[in-house]
Amino acid sequence: MPAIYHNNNDQGSRLPTLFLDLDGTNRVKDAGESIGKKVVEEENSQLLTLFEKGLKKDTIYYSACDSETIYEKINQLQSMQTYFRLGINLPSYESELLEQLFRREVSIILASDRVESEWCSHFQRSQEFLVYVDPWFQPRLIERYQSIHDDSEDECEQELKLNEEKARLTLSDAEVRVFEKILEGKSNRKIAEECFLAVATVNNHVSHLTRKMEANDRTHTIKRAIEEGWVHIL
Repeated sequence: MPAIYHNNNDQGSRLPTLFLDLDGTNRVKDAGESIGKKVVEEENSQLLTLFEKGLKKDTIYYSACDSETIYEKINQLQSMQTYFRLGINLPSYESELLEQLFRREVSIILASDRVESEWCSHFQRSQEFLVYVDPWFQPRLIERYQSIHDDSEDECEQELKLNEEKARLTLSDAEVRVFEKILEGKSNRKIAEECFLAVATVNNHVSHLTRKMEANDRTHTIKRAIEEGWVHIL
């Protein structure tokens, strides 16, 4: 599946780009320098001073970040009256962040857990376009679009009811609680808030229960649970 992007006479290639990097490696720096860009690493506390100095064309700025503080940093950066592209380098298992990232007009999203050569290839392509989304995240975007479309067509809301007794034959108590929240349509971050858990813990529970169900993703897990008779549509 090709990447989602649009070409606007390669206007993206010279714009200053600021990457928030959840990867924790030097990939952004090494890849930027390999295509002849000036690359500047900034501490989180120094990000806003970049705008006081003025962002430069043909320059990539990057700063380490994590999923707990990313929204706050994005809001701070986008409050600045300067035109730049904002990129996010995040692991594919953090795809729950996508919807909120797009609401904040992020221009580039790369999957940091790709092998080095593939990641560098997508990084280079992202520099040629104003908007670029790594193909790994496309199924999640399509799933979300279809969900919104289906919801708009439904005249009545359907409720999914979990048979906890059957579910506990395969899942742990914690996984059952998380799965119930998934059936309610909650994101991993929302589940973490409601269950007083760390997002990383919820991510692990979702990963484990998906694997136990021999499913590919959250949607497939629900489908498998319905097939196994764990879930009934009310």
